[in-house]
Amino acid sequence: MTEGTYRKVSEIRDVVERFERCDFALAEFTHARHLTVACWYLCSFSREDAQEQMRRGLQSFIAHHGKQGYHETITQFWMELLANYLDQCPQSETLTGKVNGALQQFASKDVLFAYYSRDRVMSDAARASWIEPDLQPVGSNEVSTLEFRSVLEDLTEQS
Repeated sequence: MTEGTYRKVSEIRDVVERFERCDFALAEFTHARHLTVACWYLCSFSREDAQEQMRRGLQSFIAHHGKQGYHETITQFWMELLANYLDQCPQSETLTGKVNGALQQFASKDVLFAYYSRDRVMSDAARASWIEPDLQPVGSNEVSTLEFRSVLEDLTEQS
């Protein structure tokens, strides 16, 4: 399996179980694997319980590796964005189809900056607790692919 392209639910479950056991090295727990775990939780639990499961899992994973860096706003943002995406999926869509679709739709971590200015989301306050987006609300009118490309081009030019 290439990372991010799942053929079977067991492949997704394996990523979730390895995350929960802290079997991944820090560098191995990629953005795609974060999204995979988040989608699994959102498809398995209520939004609130999925959010709590992800929060606890990330905090445990980070602590296991002797690091700090949990970020509440980024975690909650992605959970909300993915929940909205999953709600839009047809009922007939398989879990693998939903996860693969989410990985394709949100392949770049920089989608965050279509909703948040860098200063706002990287603040200490945003790390500690949920801070509302300052560019557009999550779920109100998802960024079109064209708008997202424009945001990415702007970010690339600024780097």
